[in-house]
Amino acid sequence: MNQLIKETVIKLAENFQIPERVFNIDDLPWVPFDEGEVNCYFKPLRFDLSTGSWTYLFKIKSNKILTRHRHTGGSVIGYNIQGEWRYEGREWIAKPGTFIFEPPGDIHTLITEDEEVITLFILGGSLQYFDENNVIIGQDDVYTVLKKYRDYCIENELEIREDLIY
Repeated sequence: MNQLIKETVIKLAENFQIPERVFNIDDLPWVPFDEGEVNCYFKPLRFDLSTGSWTYLFKIKSNKILTRHRHTGGSVIGYNIQGEWRYEGREWIAKPGTFIFEPPGDIHTLITEDEEVITLFILGGSLQYFDENNVIIGQDDVYTVLKKYRDYCIENELEIREDLIY
């Protein structure tokens, strides 16, 4: 391949490539995730509207039980940073440094221990919430989580970081 063709191919690839994103997470707000008595917060890191996935830090107060839920449409990747949590009926406990892979479809209840929890999550698809009779009572996906972020920023007069959408 001659040099001109190589340079043209490289230039073409660079024009279609997503630019890198680098930001300090301290510059991003902790957004309330649940309504009413807030037990969970998220710090958005990425909203991928083309795949329906999102990446965030998820913070949960100590000694809390989260609504039974399941993830659909994609796996969940987690890396626990702070505190300890587990799923009801499971043998394992996520401590700092624990990597978690969840296949889609599993219904579980998350329980935190005596310390506030912070976990990095990469999720795809939707997050469905269940009542005690296994009836779906709510759902979140990349669009509802993005809306929570935007609404929070507007209500608190914070800059909406559009560079988180890529």
